Amino acid sequence: MALRWGRRSAGIALAGVVLVALATGCGSSPPVDDRGPQPIVGWANGGELQIVYVDTCNGDPEATVVEDADTVTISVTSTVRASGEECQDSLRVQLDAPLGDRTVIDGVTGEPAPGIEG
Repeated sequence: MALRWGRRSAGIALAGVVLVALATGCGSSPPVDDRGPQPIVGWANGGELQIVYVDTCNGDPEATVVEDADTVTISVTSTVRASGEECQDSLRVQLDAPLGDRTVIDGVTGEPAPGIEG
């Protein structure tokens, strides 16, 4: 009977550890609630519609656009839930005119945004 009680106690203790780990979010990144500028990690040209990617993981990103004859500057702000290619957000950014030969600039870095081929 002592052996049975020992196994049962171990099982209860293990279940308690699992519940504590789940309750504390073991292994997951807590969301960052502060919104801020986020660099563009990629974009695809769709004429008047640009698809922009950021590493914010369901962070509700929003974009602002400034267009001129030579450039299209896209600035993204968002919260960050996690980062990395496994959890990127995409935004559809409507332009006033097709992109044409203009350069897409990341408003956060001030540099040309990295494009995605395909």
